[in-house]
Amino acid sequence: MNSVSIANVRSRAERRKWLIEFIGFWLLGLCNNFGYVVMLSAAHDILKQEGNDSTTQPVSHNTTNRFDCNPTSTGAILLADILPALIIKVTAPFFMHKILYNIRFVLIVIFAVSALVIVGLSKVVAFSLFGVACASISSGFGEITMLQLTSFYPKHTVSAWSSGTGAAGLLGALSFAALTGPLKVKPRTAILILLFIPALQVFSYIMVGASQAAAKHRAYQQISDATTTDADTDNDTEEKITVNKTTIVTKFTNKLQLVKPLLKYMIPLSLVYFAEYLINQGLYELIFFHKSNLSHSSQYRWYSVTYQLGVFISRSSVALFRINHLWILPIIQFTNLGIFFACVYRTAFIPSIWLVFGLVVFEGLIGGGAYVNTFYKISIEIPEPDREFSMGVASVGDSFGITFAGLLAIPLHNAICQ
Repeated sequence: MNSVSIANVRSRAERRKWLIEFIGFWLLGLCNNFGYVVMLSAAHDILKQEGNDSTTQPVSHNTTNRFDCNPTSTGAILLADILPALIIKVTAPFFMHKILYNIRFVLIVIFAVSALVIVGLSKVVAFSLFGVACASISSGFGEITMLQLTSFYPKHTVSAWSSGTGAAGLLGALSFAALTGPLKVKPRTAILILLFIPALQVFSYIMVGASQAAAKHRAYQQISDATTTDADTDNDTEEKITVNKTTIVTKFTNKLQLVKPLLKYMIPLSLVYFAEYLINQGLYELIFFHKSNLSHSSQYRWYSVTYQLGVFISRSSVALFRINHLWILPIIQFTNLGIFFACVYRTAFIPSIWLVFGLVVFEGLIGGGAYVNTFYKISIEIPEPDREFSMGVASVGDSFGITFAGLLAIPLHNAICQ
């Protein structure tokens, strides 16, 4: 009887621990990507500020242009929102392990708060872009940190994190659209209202015991290194000096060798995100239904919401449905890109904006599915000693795709609008 009671108590404790970890990493994913998503959802409003300050309706000089173009493509916001993150993701895996997780997390929160305050208070587009860049730094630094942190926890934390990032897209876009639409809050005031998100991020970090998990891992590494050193070195001073000199070079070379096996995950992910964000930041703003009750900016916001709905559904689906052949996803997403190009030039022939909303949801399903299945496959196929580094490096794949999409979106916008 006692053994049964002990087993029941242990089972309840394990379920409770599983639930806390799942909810905690879900919230960490939500908070990490929330600011990034809000900046993209607000892109049309931020850039419109440069033209006519507050209005988002078509202006007189643009009556002959069926696209109602902004002076600057929303791809500019995308670049400010991704380039800092890309730089961090490319370089961080090689030095990040030297920074304590608690210090990393403090920097993540500081940049998240700074982004919302700067964009919320700024009335100059250039300064707003700096605020967007702060959101990018927070998101990029946070993604690589939290993905590496999942390597200290059971595999369900990867699924929880991915689901949380998907929810960030949906809730971030939806909250901004709701505040600026039905609730009629000014776009920049809406951004300031979202300052509670970094506070929730701090709560989630404490909730999962991230500090303790990272400390245990660091202690284990130190013990392991000390044991290896004691076993492999003798009293020969010259040999010790040689080992010390070659250690850094050897570790760096070993890390570079781990990158090649990751290309089969990174290339499909990068291609999916290139097509996806070229659609989002290059074509969404050009698909304008003049006869709709929604203003141009409102249409853009609700495209973002429906896209994020698709992302959330697919990022939360890995426990039920998995995609083993990742190369299929870029083919589907590039097909979507071609369909959206047709929508740009044939908007007048589309009977309802709801058809575009449906296509946007499908686009989000493919993008979210690529993300969660890529990192899930890494978590089960890469050996545990290399998993932390691999998670960080693989996260570069989506950033490369997004960056190239942003670079192409600007000249594409100019060419179509002219």
